Amino acid sequence: MITFQELVELKTNLFKSSKVKLVRHKDSRKEYKDILKDRDNLLEYQRIQGKEVFKNTDYLISFTGMESTKALLFGIFKVKDVRVKWSEKEQKEVFYYTLTEEEICTDLIGRVVIDWGKSSISWHQWYHKQEKEVLEILPKGYLGEFKGLTNFILDYNELRKLISNPDANRDWRSNLSSVNGIYMILDTKTGNQYIGSAYGKGGIWQRWSDYASNIHGGNKKLKELCDNNKNYKQNFQYTILQSLPSNISAKEVIKIENLYKEKFGTKSFGLNEN
Repeated sequence: MITFQELVELKTNLFKSSKVKLVRHKDSRKEYKDILKDRDNLLEYQRIQGKEVFKNTDYLISFTGMESTKALLFGIFKVKDVRVKWSEKEQKEVFYYTLTEEEICTDLIGRVVIDWGKSSISWHQWYHKQEKEVLEILPKGYLGEFKGLTNFILDYNELRKLISNPDANRDWRSNLSSVNGIYMILDTKTGNQYIGSAYGKGGIWQRWSDYASNIHGGNKKLKELCDNNKNYKQNFQYTILQSLPSNISAKEVIKIENLYKEKFGTKSFGLNEN
């Protein structure tokens, strides 16, 4: 067993003479990867505290809560100062901390999973008083656990991460490349939808690799959106509507695809040309 403190001290001596707190943020309504997706909101949440919980603290080592008592490292921050200010959202005075993210142990960010321990209700603890066991170091580019063909939604950045790191996401690659299927691309800005299908060698994985590579996958309306705004891809979400066996014919797949287009009206009101 190696503790988190031992792992960090292999890389830096900065914390040996500093006052450091470990903090664990968790929202039971969201998965950890969805919390991290809205990083700006998470960092702002960390800065605003109802009590002076980071008093006499030099650094924060921050985690987001996973299942059970697990926690994933998401950043290391220097505590620069604190001031009292009125919060419109809270409708009361709060302690607002100025925090700057440090370029320390960057190769461990988003990868080190620790056991927060039985005292998981205590979300801030002193670094030197609470040794934390390292449970695993996730592979670089790891997207998260694969939970089933129709049980996920990916945004564009997640799709790129997935396709760019197949070895770190072997379960995803194995499952997505072994089936054909009907998928949807949702434009979250307008609500418009594109229905597509994947069949043949490589299945859904191969088809989605095209979107990771050139965003539009050769689709006219998606291409027009992206040509007009190079950042428009950030509005796209990808999900599978129905998985189909790998031995089904292309003709059968297209027939099912067309039925979905009719159900969702994507030719008349969405992003399908035909």
